[in-house]
Amino acid sequence: MKLLHTTDLHFNKQWFKWIQSQESSFDIFCISGDLLESRKEESLQEQIAWITSWVKGFSKPLFICSGNHDIEEFENEDWLCKIESENYYCDNTKGTIDSLKIGCCAYLDAEYIEFYDCDILVTHLPPTNTKTATHIKSDEDWGDKDLTRVLKNRLISPKIILCGHMHSPTQTIDSIENTTIYNTGVKKGATIPNHHIINL
Repeated sequence: MKLLHTTDLHFNKQWFKWIQSQESSFDIFCISGDLLESRKEESLQEQIAWITSWVKGFSKPLFICSGNHDIEEFENEDWLCKIESENYYCDNTKGTIDSLKIGCCAYLDAEYIEFYDCDILVTHLPPTNTKTATHIKSDEDWGDKDLTRVLKNRLISPKIILCGHMHSPTQTIDSIENTTIYNTGVKKGATIPNHHIINL
């Protein structure tokens, strides 16, 4: 199976359309948060309506977790989970694709222990103290301490974590214990979004 991971689309319609154009080439699609962007011509409600239609037009398994831009701007923080579509998974849900279990963590108050049985975890924040969480120039760390703690204490042991949030990570791939962490980073103005292709 082939998985396409991307993150932090910030309502770049061209990037969304490119992802959909790849449906025939991949088996699973994962987006690790920040689909909305308040500094766009469209209102957040208009963005939600457009993304809802985009999700409903998807046929392959699609896993999306929330990011800070998806919930901090307004009160409608559970909008991702109000979308009803076949093969679509959002915050606090899990899906099994050919015996591979994938879980989506909410941006706020993520209960990582609930995903102890997942092979892949989709979460907006990378684990702290990793190169996927630290800025390539400033070395500022935007990671999640709780996620690092549960990984290092082996309370959860996913094979893969797909994340984002840090747009310019020191490295796009790192690891903790036996877990490989992917953060594609973001290149504004690019024709297609930064992405990882993962063969499972």
